[in-house]
Amino acid sequence: MASPKLDVSVISPEKLLFHGDADSLVVPGSDGFFGVYPGHTSLVSLLGIGVLEVRQGNKTKIAAIEGGFFEVRDNKVTILTDHGSLKEDIDLADAQKALEEAEALPPSTEKNTLVQKAKTRILAASR
Repeated sequence: MASPKLDVSVISPEKLLFHGDADSLVVPGSDGFFGVYPGHTSLVSLLGIGVLEVRQGNKTKIAAIEGGFFEVRDNKVTILTDHGSLKEDIDLADAQKALEEAEALPPSTEKNTLVQKAKTRILAASR
């Protein structure tokens, strides 16, 4: 018998970023990263800004996630992100330019968020 898989959907307002089976996930929660494996207990969580890893055997799908919601129930995972980008869709030069522009802003909570989002896109694109 094949080992169970997670049925994963990653959805942003713009498009479906990913749908498929996965062996495990590393998810950027609002209070830090957490792992998800088949058989995980039901859970709903807020997402933070960070890199999502969808592991499929020896391959890993990478996405930059910018907040939203996460739910797992009966090996079905739904990730609704405020904004997200797959690694292959991130333009590294644009992300670096966004970081430079954000760092030039006066100190504020918005500046911190923009810097964190740009750094996350750079990290995701670099993996």
